Amino acid sequence: MKAPRFQGKPMQVGPLAQMVVGYAQGHKLTVKSVNGVLDRISAVAGVKVGPEILHSTIGRHAARAVRASMMADLALDHWELLVNNIASGDLEIFNPPTFPKGEQRGVGVHEAPRGILSHWIVIRDGKIKNYQCVVPSTWNAGPRDATGQLGPYEASLLGNPIADPERPLEVLRTIHSFDPCIACAVHMLDPEGKEVVNVKVL
Repeated sequence: MKAPRFQGKPMQVGPLAQMVVGYAQGHKLTVKSVNGVLDRISAVAGVKVGPEILHSTIGRHAARAVRASMMADLALDHWELLVNNIASGDLEIFNPPTFPKGEQRGVGVHEAPRGILSHWIVIRDGKIKNYQCVVPSTWNAGPRDATGQLGPYEASLLGNPIADPERPLEVLRTIHSFDPCIACAVHMLDPEGKEVVNVKVL
């Protein structure tokens, strides 16, 4: 696993990061949605909670629900934009790529459901010379870096109470709250199908 950094710092990406940034910027739909979730959590907990509670396992789950709800609302707006665009006569659906001689470099960045997703490519004379993607789980699962800075997974586990050390379910709940997309078991087979290596992440 890589340890990507933004301006030298580890970053948690995903719905929680999106909701916290939108909330801090005063984005109306985000503020309304997050306040609704905070009110619901407060009612269940029997105590008033503020946005600081979002930096937690329940906060990540709540942020994922808020984001899904917001995307459903925004999808209707995007549908209207598409319909109006087609109605205005714009029927283009494909732009054929052209690759001039020499080297071109490109990057595509997208806010996927799990968080920031970026694709990096180098094309030389119409052929891919180098390609890599940095996916949301790379940001969140990234290990400590050379300066000792913790990645988001490890940082989220500090001070996390464990009821039964023999069955640390709280660790699983916290890591699952990031919605990781990584292999938790790897099986390597030889050409005859015989297992060579079996690695499980516990």
